[in-house]
Amino acid sequence: MADAALETPDAQEIGENAGLIGILAIGRHSLGRDLRLKAEDVITAIDGEPITYDVDKFDNLLRDYKDLPALLTIFRDGKLFDVFANGPLGCSYKYADEPTIMAVNSAMQGREKKPKGSYYQYEALRNIHREVKLYSTRYEPMATILPAFWLLYRRMWEPLGVVVITYAIALFIQPALFVLVYLLLSVYFHKAQTDLVRSHCLYHEYYYWMIFAASSTKEAQQLLRVFDSKCQFEFSHVGPPEKTDSKAPANSPAQTDNPAQADSPA
Repeated sequence: MADAALETPDAQEIGENAGLIGILAIGRHSLGRDLRLKAEDVITAIDGEPITYDVDKFDNLLRDYKDLPALLTIFRDGKLFDVFANGPLGCSYKYADEPTIMAVNSAMQGREKKPKGSYYQYEALRNIHREVKLYSTRYEPMATILPAFWLLYRRMWEPLGVVVITYAIALFIQPALFVLVYLLLSVYFHKAQTDLVRSHCLYHEYYYWMIFAASSTKEAQQLLRVFDSKCQFEFSHVGPPEKTDSKAPANSPAQTDNPAQADSPA
């Protein structure tokens, strides 16, 4: 299956709906898929400014964001979140219909606008028990300077064991070899720290859930609770999830928010 192409509506479609750009389909190998965007997501703003132009201009504008990514505001299932994108999404688009426009306008009312520089990209992975692994993709100096302590901080026990054993063997053979191994591992951790955290989560059967931008870990956890009221965090800033009546009907909101619907790894 080829990547989804940009689908530009006819001129008569570009009226008052222009500026509310919905995702029709996502390319198999695309930035939109990497960001865990979904069909029917609606893109409402770039860098906090409402989109007031057509699909072609939107897609071309994203091409200018390379070194400094764009902060997109996304409307999904009645909720808003932000995500950084550093290029075209590789999706086909449509214009939002009237009910969606009204829902977006309602959700945007009273939403706090923060400086773009205060946001960081986060990734959330979730298992079948609704336990969430949440981490920021920003660079962490500790991973480069003290790889073993960084692994300890991240509770990545298997890689920590490998690193400690490697250090011990190198030091036993030759102190100079230990220094060389330490430097090489530091360079590796410098470049691959996010990939290491992600791979460790996948190894423990956590699956991709959401990628989004937030200004703090607490704000990130609060956002995830909006999308899944039952999700649990290892180090929670928002407390435990609310308990519901075990006798709730099968079609109640408490039962329909199913973590099994989370995306599988790409």
